[in-house]
Amino acid sequence: MTAQAVSTIRFTLFKHSRESFLAALDDASISHSSVVQFSRQPQASGFTEMVSALSDAMPWNGIAKVIISWVEARKSRRVMVQMKDRVVSIEAEGYSAKDVERLLKACRDIAIIDTLPQGKEIEALE
Repeated sequence: MTAQAVSTIRFTLFKHSRESFLAALDDASISHSSVVQFSRQPQASGFTEMVSALSDAMPWNGIAKVIISWVEARKSRRVMVQMKDRVVSIEAEGYSAKDVERLLKACRDIAIIDTLPQGKEIEALE
């Protein structure tokens, strides 16, 4: 029997990003699960979702494509990738899917942010 490593990606969804980003993962057939966190100290408000799979089966490219298309769909969206050393955070905007895929393999956490609710972007531009 061969032991295989499990890869996980932790997404923290802020503001108005939860519904649209999870729908984008669902549309790409990427399974995810909610994580409930308990703490004695105040925490940043946000919802946590995890994608996990055996390393060989992790849909790195699919997740990268979801991130790129989700960010490009609205100007109010941001994706911040925090690397494992916790020092470097990289904004995913402007990167190719291949670049984002490489970042995902070396990341610790990903913050998904949409500052405007659905349908409000047009009003903000007026």
